Amino acid sequence: MANTTGEFGEKTFTTFEVARLCGVFHTTVINWVNKGKLKARVTPGGHRRIPLSELVAFMKKYEMPVPSDIEDMHKHILILDDEPMMTKLLEKGFQKHKDRFAVAVANNPVDALVMIGKKLPHLLVVDLLMPVMDGFQVCQILKSNPATKEMKIVAISGKKLTAPQQDFLKKNVDRFLQKPFDMADLVGAVDKLFPA
Repeated sequence: MANTTGEFGEKTFTTFEVARLCGVFHTTVINWVNKGKLKARVTPGGHRRIPLSELVAFMKKYEMPVPSDIEDMHKHILILDDEPMMTKLLEKGFQKHKDRFAVAVANNPVDALVMIGKKLPHLLVVDLLMPVMDGFQVCQILKSNPATKEMKIVAISGKKLTAPQQDFLKKNVDRFLQKPFDMADLVGAVDKLFPA
């Protein structure tokens, strides 16, 4: 988890990380902070940071399960591709780095959106060309929702993209990889999005 260390060396969490841990929307966490239910520090840049001790106390007070892996350093990745062979291949590739990544897969956009609604991943790897709802629509849904718009997205495709599609990607995804690509390129792209 990309938590930072605050004063006195205590780990602090962003409102997005707290939302993920508590299973709520990011805006809910901001409301808790604004109402004084959850204590947070504000950085010079105006960002809220919740100390680990405050978060644990809050979760216990409101009888939320405190994850044993609250200091989990894994990046949670959801892979969405309508080809099960492709999701298996990518999942296997990330498992070589299981000390850094926790991976879930979905083979259709509806399942993926339900999974994201239940537990917001750090990153979505999405195939752009799928039947019924394509990856462009998925990106549009996620980027237009305040609860998911900060989530990182890596788009992949085996088809040559049109100029309008490329333009859409520049505004709505963090990285694009053309299939076929090397797994090392995908892991490298993900690492660049989450510098240590």
